[in-house]
Amino acid sequence: MKRAARTIAAVAGVVLWSSLAHAQSPDKDADAERFFREGQKLMEARRYGEACPKFEAAYKKDHQLGTLLNLAYCHKEQGAVWLAWVEFKEAELKAIELKRNDRRDFARQRMAELEKSLARVIVEPTQKVELTEVLVDDRHVPDAERSVAFAAEPGQRKLTFRAKGMKQVVELVTIVKRDRAQRIAVPAMEVQEVEPVADEPSRRDDRDDDAPAAPPPRGEVTSDGSGRRTLALALVGVGVVGVGVGAVTGLMTLSNECARSGREENPAGCPNTDVGRDRAAQGQTTGMISTVSFGVGGAALVTALVLYLTAPSAPSSTTAGVAAKPRAAGLRATPEIGAGWAGLRGVF
Repeated sequence: MKRAARTIAAVAGVVLWSSLAHAQSPDKDADAERFFREGQKLMEARRYGEACPKFEAAYKKDHQLGTLLNLAYCHKEQGAVWLAWVEFKEAELKAIELKRNDRRDFARQRMAELEKSLARVIVEPTQKVELTEVLVDDRHVPDAERSVAFAAEPGQRKLTFRAKGMKQVVELVTIVKRDRAQRIAVPAMEVQEVEPVADEPSRRDDRDDDAPAAPPPRGEVTSDGSGRRTLALALVGVGVVGVGVGAVTGLMTLSNECARSGREENPAGCPNTDVGRDRAAQGQTTGMISTVSFGVGGAALVTALVLYLTAPSAPSSTTAGVAAKPRAAGLRATPEIGAGWAGLRGVF
């Protein structure tokens, strides 16, 4: 009776602590809380077969230490001794991490009771491998990969060994309860072959030396003066065209004998007819075009000269050890004359 009373008191303490943990958690999951409460009621009614799945469902959602302890105790009362031992072992490690010495001691006491009916096993690698996990009957056993002794049910068990960079090995092992821990050698493990990643057809490992440089970000102006020189060349073209148009129209005006009508009443060679008056008007038009063209062309040439002279010199740059070739620039003007007009076609 005294032992039963102590057990019930211990369970009550675990349940109470877990209840407080759930109540204090600001982010508690509603389903986890419901599963936990249902498991409590079922375990109080000694309906362990229904209570344990409830605690298990709650633990999958909240991963609380108190839920895990209740799950382990439920399995212990249900008779699943080894499963309870594994869960108490997990609870021990979680309590150490959380610095809950009372919960750690509680888990260790329950483990010591369960180990009386279980065998002790130590896994020992036979080759230099870094074990990452050991499973017994598809259940992860904490710390078994570090060659720490663990408990297991006597009989034939399926052990799965996993190591870093190695293929996992599965082996059936007969576990016997002895005074000393049974040592199990890890079978030889093969290196896990890593499938090479095929290079994409369009992917190139080497960069072309003649690849164009990336353009500057938007809003950034290059400081090598190339922009100013380009604008200066464009204005030179405009200026030459303007001067050319002014020259051609000026010659047309001078060759028009009726264009002197502004100075003479009836200039020689200009008939006093509608044709003469039209030629006089045409001469005035070409004279005005000549004046404007000379003005525009001269202004463009002066501006181009200022821009070109004030542009900073371009730094010498090389690509793959070869000097960069300057961009060729040129200007070409072609005079064109039509009926009643004349001009220059410029290409720059």
